[in-house]
Amino acid sequence: MSGSQYLSNTKSSLFSVEDDIDDEEFLRHPPSGRSGYMISNEDSAQGNNLQDLHQQRLEAHREIQSRIVQTSQRSLSLLRNSEEIGVSTAEELLRQREQLERTEKRLDEINTTLRFSQKHIQGIKSAFGSFKNYLSGKTGEAQSSRPKVDSPTSNSSPLLLDAVENTKPFAGSSSQDHPGLRVRGLAQQPSPSYAGRFDPEKQINENLNEMVSSITRLKGLAHGLGEEIDSQNDLVENIISKTERADITLQRQNKDMTRILK
Repeated sequence: MSGSQYLSNTKSSLFSVEDDIDDEEFLRHPPSGRSGYMISNEDSAQGNNLQDLHQQRLEAHREIQSRIVQTSQRSLSLLRNSEEIGVSTAEELLRQREQLERTEKRLDEINTTLRFSQKHIQGIKSAFGSFKNYLSGKTGEAQSSRPKVDSPTSNSSPLLLDAVENTKPFAGSSSQDHPGLRVRGLAQQPSPSYAGRFDPEKQINENLNEMVSSITRLKGLAHGLGEEIDSQNDLVENIISKTERADITLQRQNKDMTRILK
């Protein structure tokens, strides 16, 4: 059998006698390729290319996730800074309200004193001859009968006070303690050695949730600030009105005193 020849089909134009192969040569040269026992170099290279492509896609996906995490971190940092600015502005407005309320209280006291002074001037007009005795007798009366002006109760916007109370714990915390930045070392990019423990999708969801909460707090601050500013504008208008009233009264009393002393 070893000397047998495998003849090609002589009727076919695709083969010739030179294509005949004996048994020994056939056994020494096993078939290769898709239908044989061995994988060709072309198929092996194609498999390696697919594996490399899959690895490249995984790395690109991780890179995209890493950029999204970094972007959400920067957004959280900006929102936190906005909250800090909002809280500082609110606290400054509350201090300003205290000063305006004290100013309004002093103006109330001034106008009350001017009303009593006007009564004295009217009395002086009717009894100018006994001016000194009359003035000394009425001074004690004016001091004792002067009504006390109570300190005004602060009318700060309740909405602003609540917004500051809700926002301040988050705005005042450091980047490591801020809920939106607890990312297990996110301040530095996670190295490949931490890739197994770092869950980008979970962190992105946490950051997005914290961004929504931060925006909600900022919205509350904005409404509170607007309400407080409107309220203080009304307070300023009252102060202007009381100041003008005091100025007019003083000018009238000065004219009256000038006529009396002539």
